[in-house]
Amino acid sequence: MKKAMAWLGGIALAVFVIDWGVVGIKLLNGDYEIKTGAYVGLGCLMVLLLCAVYKLYGSRCPHCGKIRRSGGRYCAYCGKEIGT
Repeated sequence: MKKAMAWLGGIALAVFVIDWGVVGIKLLNGDYEIKTGAYVGLGCLMVLLLCAVYKLYGSRCPHCGKIRRSGGRYCAYCGKEIGT
């Protein structure tokens, strides 16, 4: 699941950058019909936020199952070493 979320976040970031590049070019040309581009950008930001929340709270200790809030080598709850 971690790989899938990383890929999804990367794709969303790439789509966001391309989309806002297109929106910027449209604005420079005087075309102010950017509603679709704005919605696509908002959707990408929501996906990026979802990926960030998953990364923050999706890591669990394999021994005790508690949510790990740090990237440390040992679990703060059970004290066992966590393999990477």
